[in-house]
Amino acid sequence: MTSSAKDRAGGSRSRRAPAVAGVLTLLALVATASFPLGLPEAFSEAFSEVRTGVASPEPPLDSDGCPTAWVDNWHFDGPPGPLVPSEGATSVTLCELVTSQHQDPLLPPERDLGVPRTLTVGVSSMIAILNALPTRAEDDARIRAREKAAGRPVPVDLPRGCNAVGFLTELSFSVRYAGGPPAVVRLDRNCGTASHAGRVRLLDGGRSVVHGGQPVDAFLTLYREQLASTAGAVEPPACAAAPLARRMENRTYADAPRDDIRRNRGRAVHLPTRLVVVTACRYVRDGDRMRLRGRRTLRDGLEPVRALLNDAAAVRVRTNGGGEEVINNTECGRSGPGTTGVRDLDVVWAADLTGAVAEVRVWRSPCRAVVADLGGRLAPKALLDTLDSWLNR
Repeated sequence: MTSSAKDRAGGSRSRRAPAVAGVLTLLALVATASFPLGLPEAFSEAFSEVRTGVASPEPPLDSDGCPTAWVDNWHFDGPPGPLVPSEGATSVTLCELVTSQHQDPLLPPERDLGVPRTLTVGVSSMIAILNALPTRAEDDARIRAREKAAGRPVPVDLPRGCNAVGFLTELSFSVRYAGGPPAVVRLDRNCGTASHAGRVRLLDGGRSVVHGGQPVDAFLTLYREQLASTAGAVEPPACAAAPLARRMENRTYADAPRDDIRRNRGRAVHLPTRLVVVTACRYVRDGDRMRLRGRRTLRDGLEPVRALLNDAAAVRVRTNGGGEEVINNTECGRSGPGTTGVRDLDVVWAADLTGAVAEVRVWRSPCRAVVADLGGRLAPKALLDTLDSWLNR
């Protein structure tokens, strides 16, 4: 395993390491990359030993059926059968237990962190996804079949192990029933497992585990649809008359672009839900402030716009020897000592069917970049041309 792959696998072998801002940024940038879970060479260096034995005790729960304390799972085997009962389920709640690492002053504030999200539509689909997660034996068979199909030696032994990353939150699902207590499925992202009542299933492999894997992605897709079905009329976002230039240069976490969609995005594209209104604003620098030069609001034909913005915000990775590298990052759009601040800037405000709003900043001079989170991406010509056609540059 390369050193870069070890870094992405993360963690200390002896203790859980706090997830500082740099680690979070790295995880965000390489979320689409993968490393070879399930192969002996991958685990022998990057993962800690696993404690085996009886199942860990069930955690205490609050009134939402969510854990109020965390108990690591640290094992991979358990009896067969459904992970949770399917009959009589009325809702599924995604619980988020905030850990002490969130007190790190370097980390950006996140609105609603720790607030549970409850799904009341598509519950049977969500239960089916949880119960379809593979056992260790099933996942071992998948890995062996993959290696055989690729013409590589089929591993005899597939040891499992756990990372030691300190996440900001610990995730779980609380499944409620018409009668009886909830079934709580703990998602151990360090071990890549989902467990309930002694049964253990494996999350899908690769970097997706840091987001909770397939079950969390499926939940967030259904949850966004639920939000969209109950959202009222969405007002068009307004252009700020004269924002401070330093805020548009992302000098601190608090200055980063607004992103109400991020909490319910998972591994989906930057704008996963159909847009209902977009406002584009054009600015020129005037002293320490940005002066508004033009604006445009659009409500129709927004699918091509969503595709343009998703393309511009995407992290592009290519294989480089034994690892991966991001090929569309740029220092443009990131201020610091000796750098030149933004002089010409477009800001796109995109509101989707759920009513959530995301801000995308497009630097035009002295350099060109798209800033949709904490990092800059090379600005695609198609997006620049579209903004010019809207704003008559």
